[in-house]
Parts: sequence; C-alpha cells; structure tokens
Amino acid sequence: MSLKGRIHAPANSAPLSSRCSSALRGQALPSCNSRCVTARATFQVVAKQNSLKRERTSEKARQYNKSHKSAVATRMKKVFSAVDGFMTELPSSEDAIKPVEKLISEAYQEIDKAVGKGVLHINTGARRKAKLAAAKRHLLTEAGLYTPQ
Repeated sequence: MSLKGRIHAPANSAPLSSRCSSALRGQALPSCNSRCVTARATFQVVAKQNSLKRERTSEKARQYNKSHKSAVATRMKKVFSAVDGFMTELPSSEDAIKPVEKLISEAYQEIDKAVGKGVLHINTGARRKAKLAAAKRHLLTEAGLYTPQ
C-alpha cells in the first residue's frame, strides 16, 4: 500500500477520541493539555524520481549549450586572431581582407544558430556580432580604407 501524501499517526497511539476527554469532542484541541497526546505527522515525499530526471535533462541541456557557446567563441577567436595578423601588416585594398570577411560570415552564422536555438539571448548575439564588425571596421580604419562619418 502506498503512503504517498498521507498523514499517519504512530502505530502505538490510541485513536484521537480516546486520547482526549469527551468534553472536548467537536471543539479545537487545546495547545498544551497534558491529557491529550498529539500525534506526529509523517510525510513520504515521492519527488525523487522527478528530481533525478530533472538532473539528467539539465545535464544534457548543459552539454548542448556548452558546445554551441564553445563554437561561437572559437569562431570569434579566429576572427580576432586574423584581424591581429593583418594589423602587423596592413592590407592595401579591401580585397586583401576577404579571408577576414569569410571568417566573420562564419562567426555570424554560428551566432545566429545559437540565438535561434535559445543558447544565447538575442541581445548577446547582437552584441557579439557588433564586436566582430567593430574589429573589421578598426582594421579598415587603420589601413586607411574606411573613414567613419
């Protein structure tokens, strides 16, 4: 027999009617009456299966989110390292930075995927894309190929 969610008095206690005097029947029990013995309520919680399942699903979600965040971070690092490489030897034309534009495009795709899957918030994705665009703009400004208005 399941004890799920039921209150049980201790096995050795007498019924409530015999523990209290007949004058108290139908009335609230006194808080400190030496003649009345209060029974302790025991609860059996059956939420362990739910918590174990929640742990499993949380771990799966954590691994999933971690892989997508890692992919975004890797793409961004590749862009920043390519921009730093071009900073030492400035490009002479916009065609010279095509590899950086390709890396930025890949990073944008990865960020958009992460936002679409709910791994990143939309504002976080926008901020990271702006950071990549700013790095490209800074490179072009240093090379003299772009003048901000």
